[in-house]
Amino acid sequence: MKNIARFCIILFCLSYYPIILTAKGAIPITKKMVITQSVTIKRSVYKINADPALNSGIIEIKGDNITVDFNGSVLKSRMNENFPDQFSGVAIYIQGGKNITIKNAIIKGYKIAVMGRDVHNLKIENCNFSYNFRQHLNSDRKREDLSDWQSYHHNENDQWLRYGAGIYLESCDSMVVRNDTVMDGQCGLMMTKCSDGIIYNNNFSFNSGIGIGFYQSSYNKVMNNKLDWNVRGFSYGVYARGQDAAAILVYEQSSHNIFAYNSATHSGDGFFLWAGAYTMKTGKGGCNDNLIYDNDFSYAPTNGVEATFSTNKIIDNTIYGCDHGVWGGYSYKTLIMGNRFGNNNTGIAIEQGQNNRIVENSFIGDKMGIQLWATPGRRMEGDYDKIRDVSSMNYVIQNNLFYKEGRCIFITHSSNVLIQNNKISRTTQFIQLDSSVEKTRIKNNISVNKQLYPHNELHSQFAPMEIKDAGEAITSNKDSLGRRYIMMTEWGPYDFQSPILWRTKTDSDGEMDFDIPGPRGSWKVKSVNGVYDLSAEQGGVPGRISVHKKPNEPIDIILEYSGQEVISPFGKKYAAGTSYVFSYKKMYLPTTWKVQLFSFTDVSDPIKYPSNFEKMLQSSSPLKQISVKELDNSFWNKFGSVLPNGKFATISSAKINFPKAYYRIGISAGDIVKVYIDNKLVINAWDPSKLIYDADYHHQVFLPLKGQHTIRIVQAQYGSYGMLYVTLTPVVKNDQGR
Repeated sequence: MKNIARFCIILFCLSYYPIILTAKGAIPITKKMVITQSVTIKRSVYKINADPALNSGIIEIKGDNITVDFNGSVLKSRMNENFPDQFSGVAIYIQGGKNITIKNAIIKGYKIAVMGRDVHNLKIENCNFSYNFRQHLNSDRKREDLSDWQSYHHNENDQWLRYGAGIYLESCDSMVVRNDTVMDGQCGLMMTKCSDGIIYNNNFSFNSGIGIGFYQSSYNKVMNNKLDWNVRGFSYGVYARGQDAAAILVYEQSSHNIFAYNSATHSGDGFFLWAGAYTMKTGKGGCNDNLIYDNDFSYAPTNGVEATFSTNKIIDNTIYGCDHGVWGGYSYKTLIMGNRFGNNNTGIAIEQGQNNRIVENSFIGDKMGIQLWATPGRRMEGDYDKIRDVSSMNYVIQNNLFYKEGRCIFITHSSNVLIQNNKISRTTQFIQLDSSVEKTRIKNNISVNKQLYPHNELHSQFAPMEIKDAGEAITSNKDSLGRRYIMMTEWGPYDFQSPILWRTKTDSDGEMDFDIPGPRGSWKVKSVNGVYDLSAEQGGVPGRISVHKKPNEPIDIILEYSGQEVISPFGKKYAAGTSYVFSYKKMYLPTTWKVQLFSFTDVSDPIKYPSNFEKMLQSSSPLKQISVKELDNSFWNKFGSVLPNGKFATISSAKINFPKAYYRIGISAGDIVKVYIDNKLVINAWDPSKLIYDADYHHQVFLPLKGQHTIRIVQAQYGSYGMLYVTLTPVVKNDQGR
C-alpha cells in the first residue's frame, strides 16, 4: 500500500509540475514543457490550448545554446478556427538565455506564436506562424467602421499584445529571423527594444495590421522580405483609410535601421515612421538615420512612405498608385533621392519640413508631383514646436524628372527653396507659388515635348551590402497589381489562395457583376437562390459572372471549384483536383428603425444620475424622430439643426423577423450604449472609463434567433461626433462559407 501511495504521489506531481526535457532525440509536445537543451520534436499534429495569460507558453525554452527542431510538426489550438479573434495564449515562450534556435515549426490558433524576451542571438527560421489571432473587422464594402482603427503609439507596457503577433520580441539583440511565414493574421513580427538583428527572406503578407513593427528598436537590417497586403480600412472606389495598418511600422526612437529590397505593396502604408511620444513631448530625438533603399511601396491606400518628425534617407524606391508617395510632415534633413513615383495623387507632400533635399526622382502621371506648405498659427501639444523652428524652409529640388504630371510643384507658406535643373515634359503646370512664398530661386529647368522614362540607375553608394543567401522579394508579377486588388473581408485582406465571388457592382436594374479571382482552375454552378439570368453556368478561374437579383429575396449563389491546391481563409488545405465550394450570400432582412433624439443635462447625466436619465427618456418628448432602413452612421444629418453639440442620446428600435440562424449582433457606438432584445439586456457598455482604444467602441453578442424580435438600443453621446453602426449577421459555420 505504501508503494502504491508513493506511485500515486509521483503521478500527481508529474501531472502538476512542468516536464523539464533534457534528453536528446525525437520527443512529443506536451503542455507545460520546459526545454533546457537541444531537442528534435517528434513530427505530428499537436492540438493543445494555451493558457490565456501571455506570460508563459505551452512550451518554455530556458537556458543557453539550445536548438529546438520542430521537424515540420504542427502545434495548433483546439479553439474554433472560424473565430480567430478569440484565439488566446502563447505557444512558445522564451525568457532570457542566449544562442537559442527555433526552426521548422508550424503554429496556428494562438494570440502569439512565439514570444522572446531578453534573449541574445535568437534565431527563428523556416517556420510558419500563419492563421493566428486577428480582429474581426467591422468595416464593410459600403462604409468604414471607426472601431477598426488601430493605435501603435505606445508599447511601454506591451500594449501591442492586444493585437497578437506571429513573433513578438522584446529586449532581444543580435537575432536572426529568416525564411519564416506569417499570413492571414493581424501582425507578423513585432519588436520592442531590439537591436542588431537581421530579418530577411520572410513572407509576412496578407495580414490585417502590421507586417514588421519596430518600437525603440535600432541598428537592425530588414531586407528581401515579402510584406504585401498588410492592410485594412479600404473599399475600392468608396473609402481609403488604411486605419494605421502598414507593411513596415517604425515608431518611438527607432534609428539607424536599414530597410532594403523589400516588397511592401498594397498595404495601409508601405512604410510608416513616427518619431514617437518622447519627441512630441520634448522636441528631442526621433526615428533618425534610417536608410529606406530600393523597396517597392506601391498601391498603398494612404502613403507609400510616411516619415514624420525625423531625419532619414529615402532612396531608389518604387512608389506607384498611392494617395501620397511620400508623406513627410515635419521631416528635416531628409534626403529623398532617386525614387520612382507614378500615378499617385501626390508624389511628395511635406508640411512644415526643413532642410530637405528632393533630387533625381522621377514623377510620371501623378496628379501633383511635389507639395510643400505650412499652416500658419498651428500649435501642437507638447514642446516640439516650442523647441524647434517648424517653418517650411530650406529645400533643394533639383535634377528631377516630371512627365505627364497634373501639376509638378506647388508651394505655399515656405521660404528659401531652390528649384533647378529639373526636366519637364507634357505637364499641365510646372510651378505654382503664392505670395506667401519667399526667397525662391528657379533656374536651369528644361521643358521638352517627348516621352520621358523613369530613372532606373540606382545610387549604389548608398546600397547596403546584400545578404548572401537572400532571395528576390520584389517580383514583376503584374496579374494583381493595383488598389482594386485590395479586397477586404471581415477577417482581413483576401489572399488569392482560394476562389471567391467578389461583387464589383450592382446596377439600378438589379444586375450584379462578380469577379472570380483565385488559383487557376474551373468553376461550375452548384445552386442559386434569389437570382436569375446567370451569364454562365461554368467557367474558368480567374473569371467573371453576372446575375440579376430578385427583389425582396435573400441571395445565395454557390459555386464549386476544381483546379490547383486551395488554402481556405482559415488555413485548411484542399489538394489539387479536390472539390472546393464557395459562395456569395446576402441576407434579406427588411428593417425600419425608429430613431428618437434627446438631449440631457448635468442633472440627467446617464453616468452620474442614471435614474434621472431614464426618467428623462420616458417623460420627455424627443427633439426629433426619424425612420431609417439601416443604422450605418449616415442618418445623423437627418436630424438637421436640432442635433445638439454634445450631450445627446438616442433610442433606436425595430421589430425584425429573423430567419433561423446564429447571429453576430455588432454595434459600434459612441460613447456608451445598451442593447435590449425583447426587453432583455444583451449588451451593456455603459462605462466610459473602458473606452481607451478605438476598438473599445465596438461591442458584440452571439445569439440564436428565429422569428420576430424587438431590438431596442439606448445610446448616450457626450461629444459632438455621433457614431452608431449596427450589423446583424448570420455566423458562418465552416471555412467554406456554408
